[in-house]
Amino acid sequence: MDFVNKFEQLGRLIGNTPLIKINYRFKGENRYAYIKAEWYNLSGSIKDRVAFYILKNAYEKGVISENTPICEVTSGNMGISFAAISRYLGNPITICIPRFMSEERFKLLKLYGAQLELTDDFESAFKKAEEYKSKGCFLTYQFENEYNMIAHYETTAPEIEAKISEYPCFIAGVGTAGTLHGCGKYFKEKHNSKMFALEPLQSSILTLGKSLGPHKIQGLSDEIIPGLYPKNLVDDIIRVDDNDAIAMAQKLCKELSLGVGISGGANFLGCVLSGYNGAMSVFADDNKKYLSTALADESIHSQLVDEIELLGFEVL
Repeated sequence: MDFVNKFEQLGRLIGNTPLIKINYRFKGENRYAYIKAEWYNLSGSIKDRVAFYILKNAYEKGVISENTPICEVTSGNMGISFAAISRYLGNPITICIPRFMSEERFKLLKLYGAQLELTDDFESAFKKAEEYKSKGCFLTYQFENEYNMIAHYETTAPEIEAKISEYPCFIAGVGTAGTLHGCGKYFKEKHNSKMFALEPLQSSILTLGKSLGPHKIQGLSDEIIPGLYPKNLVDDIIRVDDNDAIAMAQKLCKELSLGVGISGGANFLGCVLSGYNGAMSVFADDNKKYLSTALADESIHSQLVDEIELLGFEVL
């Protein structure tokens, strides 16, 4: 099977994920938010869209072909997506990832056939990736590759748009900033929507320009402000406490059976804290990559989350 047919088959398993309208009550007011359930993608996260777009473009331009080695720096989901897709295409892949990420990530990467380079931090991971580039590896550069943004501009945002008729604001946590940039740009251009960036309070790198330190919302604020971050388009930054995000993810699972990852809890809180009815966001992945993390800690409590009453949901 040539690469055109392979991408055609892969494309049928990526995108067109469910859009969920979640009804809730906060401070005496009934509201709702629209959230994309992105764990329905091929490898279980929104990053499949991006990996698909980046690799498809590289193949079409002849930058890579079957057997070309690939290397990626990741906090987890993007690496898993690249591993899943590249191995199907016939490309060996090396993943440079800090050793403090969840154990589930490492096991999944190995199951998809990736070689792992564990590092002490992201700075070391980026340096290690450049070493692989010097040996002939194709670096995907997810934090600055424009096809990261384009994937969401051309697929995620239009899929949301087609299901609803109001677009007040789009909110997303910033890891690579591809989701925020692509979707936020689309809704700003088409509907004059607001764009809100979300970050962990414990990092605050977008707000302060330098990270305050480690945090528990894996996939966000990977020790850098990514090149794709659309600072000039962002209307405001919402900061979410680690424990609030975890407690919100736990509540979504226990009360609505929506088993979302920690960033999903953060994004939903972003919708609540934005003050907008009909805020749009994504659940980037599910909770299965976080069973060895604080997400499974039943002692975590959040007064903010206690104030949010989940009323139910409908799939649009």
